[in-house]
Amino acid sequence: METTMTRILFFGRVGERLGPDGRLDLPAEGLPVREIRRLLAERDEVAADALLRPDVRASVDLVVVGEDALARPDQEIAFFSLFSGG
Repeated sequence: METTMTRILFFGRVGERLGPDGRLDLPAEGLPVREIRRLLAERDEVAADALLRPDVRASVDLVVVGEDALARPDQEIAFFSLFSGG
């Protein structure tokens, strides 16, 4: 299975903890968002704490998606905490 190093973006509280982006090898056929989240969270405690919170959402190509959504290496993949505003 061929993989491609893919840039993953982090925003909000997630970005504050992990930095603005990270990298992950993704297969050309892609992975579900839940698997991408799991692989990133396995890296260390800080990543797990930042990504496994219930208020952290994911987007693929600027569309908020659920955990079963498929994300491929050529797409923009991002994780972000819910924002509060007024």
